[in-house]
Amino acid sequence: MGHEVVLFPTAPGRRAERTGDRTERQRFSEQLVATARTALDDGGLDLVFTYLTDGMVEVDAVRQLCALGPPCCNFSCNNTHQFDLVRHISREFHYSLHAEKDAAVKFREVGATPLWWPMASNPKHFKPVDEAERYGVGFCGDNYGLRSRYMRDLLEAGIDAHGFGPGWRGGSMSPVRSQAKVWKYWLKTWPFFATDIRERAAYDLAEHLGKRALWRAWPDRMHGVVPFEDLVALYARARVTLGVVEVFDRHHPGRSVLRHLHLRDFEAPMCGACYLTGWVEELPELFEPDKEVLVYRTREELIDKARFYCSHDDARKAVRRAARARACAEHTYAHRYESLFKHLGLGNGR
Repeated sequence: MGHEVVLFPTAPGRRAERTGDRTERQRFSEQLVATARTALDDGGLDLVFTYLTDGMVEVDAVRQLCALGPPCCNFSCNNTHQFDLVRHISREFHYSLHAEKDAAVKFREVGATPLWWPMASNPKHFKPVDEAERYGVGFCGDNYGLRSRYMRDLLEAGIDAHGFGPGWRGGSMSPVRSQAKVWKYWLKTWPFFATDIRERAAYDLAEHLGKRALWRAWPDRMHGVVPFEDLVALYARARVTLGVVEVFDRHHPGRSVLRHLHLRDFEAPMCGACYLTGWVEELPELFEPDKEVLVYRTREELIDKARFYCSHDDARKAVRRAARARACAEHTYAHRYESLFKHLGLGNGR
């Protein structure tokens, strides 16, 4: 977009988050503030834009960033079920950008200033490719939550459905055994959480066995991880691309099922996919349902629409064209930044 950008590497912060190393988090925080100050001294700074979580940075460092003068915005996604990751730092930023519209309530409750900033896609990388259609329904992504159930529903209905990515080929029992050791440690350390821990362990085992059963029943439909180039090609190879919006609260299979849009909901239309995804309230504000993006609310609607669009070429091609046109017109990251710049009063948005 023509702007000068100072990139700050976040690997040390991610490592501090993963390990809980407070010393490393403190060091990362100090370097972040120092980098912003240097940029400010070297020629000015119009905006600080971050993707940080509580485990990466000290709250005081965020306060120091905001005290420098330029607007400070922190973007986060998955707040529908992982809001706790940004609960403490969000109130310190000038704006907390959130991908899911209804997450604004959570930010206001902790004293933050929310700004809805939906996810988007980059047309330089996500674009139609010249590939022949090979599959009926394709899904590319990690196999967790309700995704196996949707795949099984389609396959049992006689639809040519394929899953690509981690967890679709069943896998060995080694990860389950390793996780069992973790649960035993937790039971010993926090016996007052025994009921919850045993419940989680039972759900994890059941989920793993369900994945293995799916793979054994339809081994030719379950595929492993694909490189990025094949991901983009899959949107062309599949007559219909599946989207699943459900997640478990805090990724706990025993908790409530929540719904939110994912990156896939923007990347697939950008690639010109005939995209069929679950219903989310904010979806009509982003795409026209059943014209640009197909939607389902029930198992029966999923199967009916998948079967119809897999067998009706003209209808499928019309959705592909409409999806690509809307995504390019309104849902690139350039559009998102222009909207943010205008909101912050930074020039005319460019």
